[in-house]
Amino acid sequence: MQDKKSILAIAISLALGTASSSSLSALTNSATLDFTLGVNEPESCPVTAPNCKFSYPNTDIVGSYFAMDTNGNGIEASEKTPIGSFNGIHLGTSQSAGGSHSGGINGAESPNIDAPWTFFGGTGMHQTTSPVTATAGGAVNMSGWNVAWNGISSIPLVQTGGSITCSTPSCSNSSNYTIDGAFHVNGAGFTTVAYTVHLEGHISYTIPVPAAVWLFGSGLLGLFGIAREKEI
Repeated sequence: MQDKKSILAIAISLALGTASSSSLSALTNSATLDFTLGVNEPESCPVTAPNCKFSYPNTDIVGSYFAMDTNGNGIEASEKTPIGSFNGIHLGTSQSAGGSHSGGINGAESPNIDAPWTFFGGTGMHQTTSPVTATAGGAVNMSGWNVAWNGISSIPLVQTGGSITCSTPSCSNSSNYTIDGAFHVNGAGFTTVAYTVHLEGHISYTIPVPAAVWLFGSGLLGLFGIAREKEI
């Protein structure tokens, strides 16, 4: 009797394990990309380096941020705004946000991808008008990446580049990742300004177990019950 129980347990475990691994394909629409909050961190530099005041250290953003090249000479540390994950990016799903306004964060916002942030006297959040998609090969489509800011419900961005790298070749569950996206702002008076987003975090998957597996497991349990009745 004990041997039959052991065989049954092994069979169910193998069936469920096979289903989980087969349904776990890298960067599918079941993936969520959470990202770490960017923080200011001192960065020492020699006196002769550009933008280095005397011998004091600069500060740069470590972690996730967006940046706008407002002076047209490339992204500098002072042009980076740190951001942190709220719901993260759900691949294959459009994610809207709302409640942007002038002034600082006051709780009236409706964030989605990232937590609210302030920029040039206004509060804003990122959103998507079409789903973000990515592949383990390194490509990321962020053509729907969008900003709600300072009471403007939608500021479109034109994607000019984008890449994703992962700590594992397949970008599997719990892998760390980095996304770099490049854009031009297409509205709100910033049309010619270059915009970048840098995200660092980890990937998590919702792994559904196919109904067929549960039916298979139920069938095995039924057979186990019949065998037990015969023994009794």
